[in-house]
Amino acid sequence: MTNRVRKLTALATAALMIPQPAVGQARMPAPKVVLEPTGAWNLNYADDSCRLARFFGEGEQRTVLYLERYGPGDSFLMVVAGQPMRGSGRNEVTFQFGPEGGGEPRRRTVDVGDLGEYKPALVFTSTTLAPVEGIRENGDARRDFDQEEASAPPRGPTIQPAIEAGLSYLDIRRSGGKPIRFQLGPMGDPMQAMRNCTDELLMHWGIDVAAHSKLTRAAAPASNPGRWLTSRDYPGNLLAKGEQGIVKFRLSVDAEGKPSQCHIQQSTRPDGFDRAVCDKLMQRARFKPALGEDGEPLASYWRSTVRFRIPG
Repeated sequence: MTNRVRKLTALATAALMIPQPAVGQARMPAPKVVLEPTGAWNLNYADDSCRLARFFGEGEQRTVLYLERYGPGDSFLMVVAGQPMRGSGRNEVTFQFGPEGGGEPRRRTVDVGDLGEYKPALVFTSTTLAPVEGIRENGDARRDFDQEEASAPPRGPTIQPAIEAGLSYLDIRRSGGKPIRFQLGPMGDPMQAMRNCTDELLMHWGIDVAAHSKLTRAAAPASNPGRWLTSRDYPGNLLAKGEQGIVKFRLSVDAEGKPSQCHIQQSTRPDGFDRAVCDKLMQRARFKPALGEDGEPLASYWRSTVRFRIPG
């Protein structure tokens, strides 16, 4: 599947009024800066991901925000990059989607880097529009192995379209920085477009989309995945050089629960991290196979993320 970018022109205009919070729901401090969108949402169809991106603000406040998914589900990688994201240098961030349905303010430790000319870039490796039971968001930046949500939810995404449609802004504050509000506009249609894209990903991977929409059980680890890769598997040459990395992967899982293929969906490289992940997981990973509507095992997949991080 070649890269395709679709502009969601119908969504180009965000609400100019700041909605009021639901009664009794905890809110973040009032934003000091409100950034309006400067273009439509753009959805990029790639071989292994779906990226929903939009620009906000003008001049020195110009900021890019994107949400990226590597398969169906509720969670996504989120990147917010631009000068308004400057802070005290610490990587702690408080954020909240609103006005209704986004839950209480959430605090996360994020990765910080650059996105070309847009810097700093705050990277949420795994988050959601609203809290979802059973999904551990963003992980612990100190862990070697960081497991994301189960990759093939038996009943599809948990966050309903009505909740997405009720979310129209993102409040975010980096430690030591100003509270910023991004006027996203209603998120119902953009997230539906994202789901259409992730369905196409499954087709591209050879997955039966209709059968997977009716799973009675997703492919699930048969043992603790935290033991499939440990600090002992850190490539020695890269450790000696002080190299660190994040590797997002997908395992194809056959009807017997064995991995049949390892595919790197995204990596910060070097390649040595990719090889270490696939070599060890193909040897050690075992699953309870996915079960179809009739209760019979069927081929599926499992996704997760490995962080190679040197404590310090």
